[in-house]
Amino acid sequence: MSTPLLEIRDLTVHFPLPKPFLFGSTRVLKAVQGVSLTLNEGECLSIVGESGCGKSTTALSVMGLQEPTSGEILFKGKPLTGPNAPTRKERARIAQMVFQDPYASLNPRQTVGRILAAQLALHDIAHGSEASHRVADMLSRVGLTPDHADRYPHEFSGGQRQRIGIARALMLDPKILVLDEPVSALDVSIQAQIINLLMDLQETLGLSYIMISHDLSVVEHVSDRVAVMYFGRVVEEGDWHSIFSRPTHPYTRRLIGSVPDPDAILSGDRGLPDAAEIPRNARFSPDVSRKPDPHENVEPSQLVSIGATHRVRLAQ
Repeated sequence: MSTPLLEIRDLTVHFPLPKPFLFGSTRVLKAVQGVSLTLNEGECLSIVGESGCGKSTTALSVMGLQEPTSGEILFKGKPLTGPNAPTRKERARIAQMVFQDPYASLNPRQTVGRILAAQLALHDIAHGSEASHRVADMLSRVGLTPDHADRYPHEFSGGQRQRIGIARALMLDPKILVLDEPVSALDVSIQAQIINLLMDLQETLGLSYIMISHDLSVVEHVSDRVAVMYFGRVVEEGDWHSIFSRPTHPYTRRLIGSVPDPDAILSGDRGLPDAAEIPRNARFSPDVSRKPDPHENVEPSQLVSIGATHRVRLAQ
């Protein structure tokens, strides 16, 4: 079996929380707990789940913007974390991120040309006229024109700004793009254009994507594989067809059944338990919407294969 392009092994990320009272006990938010995933070349892996499930923290760990508590991340079999990890500059040429909000992710005081050329200068790749040619070429790749380099971000629509964000992410020729809700801030009429652009770029440039998304219609359209996260753990993983046609974990079934508002499945009077005080069984109860009983003794199992590419985590 070939080595995955990216491998996440038993990733754990904990955040200490302030004490509720002067003499209270220290609490820990267990944002990510033992997540293991792989990404192959030319593949799109989507990570889905409601807000607070740990999917964005996982993505930030891949980017090197969040230090893991434990576990490791490998790129082509070599560590991205730990004492032998590459530098921040070296890591930037491996993976780049396209952010959710195209209005907030671009410097309003710089022209588009300067925004895109800055990375080329920082990494000593190109300067002057050569950098300008690279910027013009990249703008054309994402459906803009070279003369847009002289304009400022406020002169563009939301969809155009997201194209600029994609162009910026591609300037260093990375192998992986982390797409953090790349179309959720855009008008519905523009979303399809950006998704089609991403799919075209993936094919022409041989890119691999990790997509963080709430929009399951987008996930179904672009993904090769899907990982479902619930309270910091992957509860189901598989190729997109298996996940959408045969969801097995009760949370996955509710998530898919809740389209177009996945977050609504855990709303209402019952609400979510405190993320820092979740009983061990809470993630794996057959009824994920009810409040957990701390006296129950239900331990999580490992992900169990239920098909060639389909795994699910069930209670023992």
